[in-house]
Amino acid sequence: MKTFVKGLILGAVSFSIIACSSSTPKCSDGRTKELVINIAKQKLSNIGFGDVIDKLDFKVDNVRTIEYQKSIDRYSCQADLIIKNKENHQSKNFPITYTVQKTDNGKKFYVEVYGL
Repeated sequence: MKTFVKGLILGAVSFSIIACSSSTPKCSDGRTKELVINIAKQKLSNIGFGDVIDKLDFKVDNVRTIEYQKSIDRYSCQADLIIKNKENHQSKNFPITYTVQKTDNGKKFYVEVYGL
């Protein structure tokens, strides 16, 4: 678990995923939180921890909307990413920030996560 934790803490690196939506979901929307978790899993896989992902539970908690920019329909958010080991029930909290914004055509939304 210590190696896992060291591998995840990399600073303000950005990762993003795009999903379909008719409107920009808010910071605490289930679709947004699901994408944040998918980005975290993708990051773990990219740094060599893909084999432990199934042994972990992921949760986005304590979500806060920091800013809403109406002109570009973009939310800036902060939250805690909680990663819990299913076997020994140890957990680690990672403070993260993320943005949620619609694409120009309005058909999808874009989530970008910092702090993984």
